[in-house]
Amino acid sequence: MGWGANGDTDMAQTAEAGVAAGETRTLALIGAGHFLSHFYALTLPPLFLLLWEEFDVSFTMLGAMVTGYAVVGGVLQAPVGLAVDRWGARPVLLAGLALNAAAITAMGFAPSYWVLALLAVAAGIGNSVFHPADYAVLAARIRERRLPRAYSLHTFLGFFGTAVAPATMLGLAGWMGWRSAVMLVGAAGIATVLAMAMSGAAVASPPRAGDAASDAAPRQWLSLPVLMFFGFFAAYGMASGGIMSFTAVGLGKLYGLDPASAGAVLTTALLALAFGILAGGELPDRERLQVRITGAALVGGGALTALAGFADIGAFGLAVLLGAAGFGMGLVLPARDLMLRRITPPGSTGRVIGFVFVGLSIGGGLAPLLFGWTMDRDWPALLFLGCGAFLVVAFLCSFGAVLAARRGAQGEGPPRSAQRPL
Repeated sequence: MGWGANGDTDMAQTAEAGVAAGETRTLALIGAGHFLSHFYALTLPPLFLLLWEEFDVSFTMLGAMVTGYAVVGGVLQAPVGLAVDRWGARPVLLAGLALNAAAITAMGFAPSYWVLALLAVAAGIGNSVFHPADYAVLAARIRERRLPRAYSLHTFLGFFGTAVAPATMLGLAGWMGWRSAVMLVGAAGIATVLAMAMSGAAVASPPRAGDAASDAAPRQWLSLPVLMFFGFFAAYGMASGGIMSFTAVGLGKLYGLDPASAGAVLTTALLALAFGILAGGELPDRERLQVRITGAALVGGGALTALAGFADIGAFGLAVLLGAAGFGMGLVLPARDLMLRRITPPGSTGRVIGFVFVGLSIGGGLAPLLFGWTMDRDWPALLFLGCGAFLVVAFLCSFGAVLAARRGAQGEGPPRSAQRPL
């Protein structure tokens, strides 16, 4: 009997190891795709000065190109989410990443601004798949007890891609020219598609046919708290999109920083944001604490961001200032994924994630257009003032969502799972 017990234990340990290995493989592949998703969104903004010189267009036009990428991809997340729920994540994810990577690669051959802009829109269409497909895969392939860390790691890898993109693109462009640089990073995406295609079910989620229950799902999830979170993401997207797109240009105009120094300041801020996400993932899941931390992080980060528009303290001082703001911006993000999962009816992960992340994409897409306009009018300080203000608006929306969820908990509103805030 002792042998049998030991044998059962060994078999259980082997099974556990196999499941853990499968989850790790899923996380690695989904994380690589999410990294590229964020990296590709910042492939062009670090090259704005080079594109401005080569194509002889305004910063507003360059910002509009990034807006097209983000807004088209963002709006399409809602119908893509329906496709994910209907047919499963794997085919949608592979097709989207392939289109995204191919369009980025083709940018290296663009003969004019308009061809580059058209390819940016095509890349944005491909980018629309990541959030609906990724979260459907994670919900399907990762065990409940590992989901919090899986979500945190997934978010971190995406923002880590954001953080390293400016320095990487500037470095590659300085070494091999901007055309070869975009072709190289596009090729990395194509290689990732091939790895996913050979991974079997590691990036799959079960398809669900439409039925009466799923058709009624919008009445369950399109609630006031969800709409307030949509507003939070839109305001957060405006702030983060402005910082990512025009910090380097703005610091050059304000304080005369050279592109390398300004890019280093931006990279510091984005790395701080990424590691703030990891720190936020370790916070206790207590409502009052999370509300206070969200308020302090977003309002404090907004104040520090606004101050950067008036603080001529050199590259190192600005890196510290915007790094602290970025850390606060990252600190508030991890709990959002768990919150969204709690309020999502079974079988509706794709459509819920697709809808909510439209707000983030729209905000992030409109920001380059707005702040490109301010740069053309030589008002760089408005970049930092505006981004700081949007962070405060994001906090107000998140606080409104908490209040709405509490009120719903007292009546017949959202389900109990929706009563926990960001």
